[in-house]
Amino acid sequence: MRLITNLEWSKEDFDKRLRFKTEPVKKVNPVLQQLAVDLLEEMYNLNALGLAANQVGLRMKLCVIDPAYMQGEKIPIAMFNPEVVEHGEEFFVSPEGCLSLPDVGVHVNRFRNTKIRFLGLNGKEYTIQDDNSLLSSVIQHEIDHLNGIIMTDRVPNAAEVHYKNTNAS
Repeated sequence: MRLITNLEWSKEDFDKRLRFKTEPVKKVNPVLQQLAVDLLEEMYNLNALGLAANQVGLRMKLCVIDPAYMQGEKIPIAMFNPEVVEHGEEFFVSPEGCLSLPDVGVHVNRFRNTKIRFLGLNGKEYTIQDDNSLLSSVIQHEIDHLNGIIMTDRVPNAAEVHYKNTNAS
């Protein structure tokens, strides 16, 4: 698996690789289960909280998350066909980074209360109801990727996009 980043591709090629809606998974099978496990492994190798399939060139609606990872725990979740089925009216400001935009940081308005439906690694349907800002923001960020949206699209003013120094030695 090779991570797609804005540092390696022209804007046009980067957009071609990330700005598309991924295809729903019809049925979770052993091949897709292994892909999800591989995606989780890649996420941990990259020291991340989440990773969407299209960030590594896969065109399916699959993302993996582990919002507990930065606290030293591992509670991995593979999500096939994740979707926000309900959300509250309240927002919170989520400071976000992205593996595909390693030189960028933004603050994004995310729904605080969300209900997400998805198929798990075993192919069964699950629902997560959450008002935890970290879990909610990680899931919403990854679902955005699967819908061809990157975090900078959620920032109304380009002046609010912060570029990090990537030339540090």
